[in-house]
Amino acid sequence: MKQLREYIKKEIKRLNEANIVKRPLPNDVKQTLFGLLQMKPTHINKIQAIKSIKPSYKITINNGQTFIVSDIGDNFGFGLVNINGKEYDILDTKQQALALTALNDLQTKPIFNPLGGEGGENEETPSDETETPTEEPEEEPET
Repeated sequence: MKQLREYIKKEIKRLNEANIVKRPLPNDVKQTLFGLLQMKPTHINKIQAIKSIKPSYKITINNGQTFIVSDIGDNFGFGLVNINGKEYDILDTKQQALALTALNDLQTKPIFNPLGGEGGENEETPSDETETPTEEPEEEPET
């Protein structure tokens, strides 16, 4: 039964990946991510093109948080970044500094994984600690 579940999970994953069209990332986006935003490839989990009027990409980082990189237009390239609902023009040095701070905050948020895994284990540890004090008072009245 366990082998059947594993097989079904692998088959579903394979079928989902078969529907995805993979295309190379434009150099402007690479320059924005790795140059202006000072990210490393190991920070990025997934990059997904967004269907919109302006060319845009949704970037998912390792902790599951996302932000959007968009084209400014007028041949300026991908210099518009939307992080936590705030838009930054990273071609402006003042806004670039604010965007880097917001991106750092985004990267340092705790990992939340509703299916378990790494994030789930980290979240279970604090809940175990909170359960321990509740168990101790229950033991005291019993004695």
